[in-house]
Amino acid sequence: MRPKSHISSAASFLVLIVMIWYAFHSQTPSSDLKDHVPETKWSTARALDHVKAISLQPHYIGSDAHNDVKKYIETELKKMGLDVTTQKGYDISWNGNMSQPENILARIKGSESGNKALVLLTHYDSDPHSSKGASDAGSGVATILEGVRAYLAVNKVPKNDIIICITDGEELGLNGASLFVNKHPWAKNVGFVLNFEARGSGGPSYVLVETNGGNRKIMEEFMAAGTDYPVANSLAYSIYKMIPNDTDLTIFRQDGDINGLNFAFIGDHYDYHTELDSYERLDRNTLAHQGSYLMPLLNHFGNLDMTDRVMVAQGDDLVYFPLPLVKMVSFPFSWLAAMIIVSGVLLLFLIILGIRKRRITAKYLFGGFIPFLGSLIIGFLLSKYGWEAIQTGEFYIDQLHGFPYNGYWLLAASAFAAVTICFFLYHKFYHRDRIASLSVAPLILLWIISVAIAFPVGDGGLIPDVYLGGAGFFLIPLFAGLIMLWLNIYHKRPSYVLLLLLAVPAIFVFAPFIKAFPVALGMSILFVAAVLSTLLFGLLVPILGHYRKKGLLSFASLLVTITCLCFAFAKAEFSQTQPKPTSLIYVQNQDDQTAQWATYDRALSDWTKEKLGEKPQLAKELNANSIDSKYGTGFTYAAKTIYQDLPEVALELVADATVNDLRTVKFKVSSESDVHRYEVFADSKYVFEKAMVNGLEIEPSGKPKKPFANRWGNRFLSYYVKNNAPLEMELTFDAATEPEIIIYAASFDLLEQEQFNVSQRPLDHMSMPFVLNDAVLRKRTVKLSKDFRQPNDEVTYELAEPNAE
Repeated sequence: MRPKSHISSAASFLVLIVMIWYAFHSQTPSSDLKDHVPETKWSTARALDHVKAISLQPHYIGSDAHNDVKKYIETELKKMGLDVTTQKGYDISWNGNMSQPENILARIKGSESGNKALVLLTHYDSDPHSSKGASDAGSGVATILEGVRAYLAVNKVPKNDIIICITDGEELGLNGASLFVNKHPWAKNVGFVLNFEARGSGGPSYVLVETNGGNRKIMEEFMAAGTDYPVANSLAYSIYKMIPNDTDLTIFRQDGDINGLNFAFIGDHYDYHTELDSYERLDRNTLAHQGSYLMPLLNHFGNLDMTDRVMVAQGDDLVYFPLPLVKMVSFPFSWLAAMIIVSGVLLLFLIILGIRKRRITAKYLFGGFIPFLGSLIIGFLLSKYGWEAIQTGEFYIDQLHGFPYNGYWLLAASAFAAVTICFFLYHKFYHRDRIASLSVAPLILLWIISVAIAFPVGDGGLIPDVYLGGAGFFLIPLFAGLIMLWLNIYHKRPSYVLLLLLAVPAIFVFAPFIKAFPVALGMSILFVAAVLSTLLFGLLVPILGHYRKKGLLSFASLLVTITCLCFAFAKAEFSQTQPKPTSLIYVQNQDDQTAQWATYDRALSDWTKEKLGEKPQLAKELNANSIDSKYGTGFTYAAKTIYQDLPEVALELVADATVNDLRTVKFKVSSESDVHRYEVFADSKYVFEKAMVNGLEIEPSGKPKKPFANRWGNRFLSYYVKNNAPLEMELTFDAATEPEIIIYAASFDLLEQEQFNVSQRPLDHMSMPFVLNDAVLRKRTVKLSKDFRQPNDEVTYELAEPNAE
């Protein structure tokens, strides 16, 4: 019997390409930027106006623009006829980040006063100190403002109260959310939360469930709401539950036992927390995607009985994933064991059936593992070690995000390289009578993966700490693959139409992950793109196996790989749209009156060399007390410089008393010049029985621990300052000890202070994110010695000698 015609093969191949393209590009709606969108509809154009107004300047806590943004949001809410209140107070996070957030609150009254309320949640502060916060989280504020406006324009009264909660201090330590959940009376009657977030400036918005129980009821209600572009899968849910989380919604779950949904986008991750997080770079389709979630969910949860807080018992979970046309597919976790067993039995049955019908032979069944595993291993090694070879280059080394500017091109090159290898190796094993045999190896591997990570055993899986029941939807492509195998057993020329339909689950399940995983988790797992591309190729062998021109397809894929690499390396240079992250700090030690320039840069630029010189010293001494940063980044280089005449960090004793061998010392830290952040350190050997900061008692992290007992190294806390307010500390400790407290006062105005004579950054540079930057850092040390002077004495503090024990 003759092989399939070239025309039908070419047509099916083009359909496959279109399906894969659609799997990547169908996740978000097209933005409607027209001005004539009805007032009762959510408008991307109107939402963008809010983003533009919010993101004119960085608006972190303590900045001049912070209050301007707060007033703008309050004004917009009042325009809708809502009563707006604020909640202000000090809060300190579990890891010692303290601020005085001011939350913005409004409430839409429901028709049934006893019902639990729905919270629409986001935050309005930007990350210190250079981020404009357009995406993170100006997009969230804009989504809620435009959504609430459109909702109120319909003149419908919801059954439930709807609380608009726009928090402050999220970027510092979820301080505003903590203040609301633990201190505001409205929090006691919250039934559910919709939280809008961002970790990039584009791409689809992912739905992440936040719950202390199971996800079943939450996802049932989410699907009932009828969102048009759901990007939600239970594998992300399972992974999300295993790793530390740090969104405002985490506080609602942990402190209030309140369920909710996060809607967060991560595309263009290199913009996150930088000055590139701007109005111009926010993807319009992404913003439209956020709006497409809010409106149906607002209508649904605004009228849903949430007496049970949409809570079910732990373990009562659904496996779920999106598919075109049907939108979402789901089934209970409780089906997993049976589905895995049945799929294994069917696979074994089909192998035996194929052997009996002489469509599968043992030689080519086992031989099929050679091209498949060979492709997996070679693709893995090329991607893993290829990235390791280039990541130490000057272009990559200071991009702390873990996903560089040319990351998408490198990702595409990794995927196409894997496909090239697949076509090449399978070409060597091709024969039209071997297609069924070659189709078995990928199915066996997928079945083994499903057993290893998704087969339930007790409260977990077969492998301790690796149970990912949410990955159970991998079984759907497996079942589809079994049907394709059956077709190839019974038909030498199965219908391409049937095969293409059966390829839909594999394409729409695995293709999006090829891009999503490296973007979300960093280029250190670039190899995942190659592995998933190979797995997808293997699952499509029942179709691809019928193509006789695999050598030609391998060559075409190689050309695409080379093209992607050319674009990647062409983009591996800094420019105004891809600026180099740089950092510069002036560190002044007011204890011994010395000063240094310091940087976090590993690859120094001409701009940093202006102050650090050509051969700066390693900054080991400065890292004895590491200034808090997102990824624990320390100073790299330092160079001695002139000690400038700066206002001292003033230390004032307020009270000192000893009772029952416990001494309590209260002192105040202040500065005449602006301070945006205080960092406080004390050797971890010192144990404190009680601690209060600005009147806020620091609660023990758990018995029998003491306050600050869980601190990392010597770090005590970071205090982010508003209006140059002082830091007041009250510490109780064993009277026989003499703790030494080290205080750093930082201001983000290095480039503005003329005495430092720092030139403006070149246009192809930007302030490095995630670290203290562009700052003047002043250090003072106070030793709480036994002869520490009493209040109102002539000397109110004792400075420790340099290097004193």
